[in-house]
This record gives sequence, structure tokens and C-alpha cells, in this order.
Amino acid sequence: MYIVIVGAGEIGEKLIRLALQNKDDVVVIEKNKEKCDEIAKKYDAVVINADATVKETLEEAGVDKADALVTTADDATNLLVISLAKTMGVKSLVSLVRNEESKPMFIEKGVNVVGNPSAITAEYLYKAIRYPTVKDFMSLGDKAEIFKIVVPPDSKVIGKSIGEIKLPSKVSIIAIERNGEVIIPMKDTRFKENDVITILARKDKIDKTTDIFFGK
Repeated sequence: MYIVIVGAGEIGEKLIRLALQNKDDVVVIEKNKEKCDEIAKKYDAVVINADATVKETLEEAGVDKADALVTTADDATNLLVISLAKTMGVKSLVSLVRNEESKPMFIEKGVNVVGNPSAITAEYLYKAIRYPTVKDFMSLGDKAEIFKIVVPPDSKVIGKSIGEIKLPSKVSIIAIERNGEVIIPMKDTRFKENDVITILARKDKIDKTTDIFFGK
């Protein structure tokens, strides 16, 4: 993936490290010159010392070819950058949101929001980039995750039963939320548009699982 990261503070730097470990191409935008120099020395990433709320800065960062842009600064800066990036056609927008009351403004712009930075890790933020269609990750040890997905209107699983979709091994559907009710899934339970599916999966099976629901 080609990822543009705005802000190289504590969470931003951890995110840079995670992305590079996963062999992503990373461009970092940071206003603080000393921090830029530090990041450039420590990591094999393109580092731009500039203001990300300026269109020319995002153009220099190559957002037109980015798979995702993630902002880790303060809410006001993040919202300005996200708004600008959206008009420039960035495919996936992810932002750290520090104040609960700010969330609706980000959600309105189609942003994948990660809130409460005191309770999250950079790993969670990276997952929001890596899996933009997946919500509410919770790790179970080092090998498994519980997460939620919402069945989109064009999903190929709509009308099919759980038994028909052939989930990968080590993957289980543990609940379906539909019209405010929780359904205990059975093999003959059929999927509907906007179902909220809670899934337990081994980490190396997440890609195959999301492809079932979102693949074309």
C-alpha cells in the first residue's frame, strides 16, 4: 500500500514503523523540523517538512496515487487535511479523533474514525487503514481477532446462507445484528443488506474473510 501519514508524534511514529514493517510505501508530513530530521534518520520513508493543510504539500506527497491518508494531529488540523484530501480523490481516509464531539464532522466526510487515543494503539490505527470496511477490532492474544463488518448493498453474500458462503477454516460468525435485534447465526441463516456481522477469525484469515463479503 501507498500511505500518507500526517503527523509524526508518538502514535504517528508507531504507525510509520508498523507500515514499514508490512512493506508499505510511506510518506510522512510533519511541520516540526527537528521531528522530521529524527524520522528521516530512523526510517526508510519519504519525510516532508511542511503544512499538510496546504494543497501543494499533499500534491508533493503524491496523494493522487495514495491508497490511504491517515491524520494523527489535533482534530482541527486533521479535519482540514481530510477535507482537502477528499477533494483530491484519496481512496481511503482515516483519522485519529481526540474529542467525541468532533466525530460527526469526520463521519460526514466518509472518514474511518479512530477515537480515544488514550485507549488505542498504533496497531489499531493501522488496521483501520489496512481494512477500511472492518470496524471494532479486538485482539484475542497474538493470533485471533474479533471484528464487525456491515454487509454492503452490492455484496455477493446477500440472500445466501452461512453454510453456502464457505468461510475459511478458523473463522466463525458469532452474531448478526439486524434492525436492532441480535440473531444467533445458524448454517441456514441468510444474509441481508446492512446486516452487522461479528466475526471471530485468525489474523492470517482476515483478508480471505473480508473478500467474501466485499470482493467483486
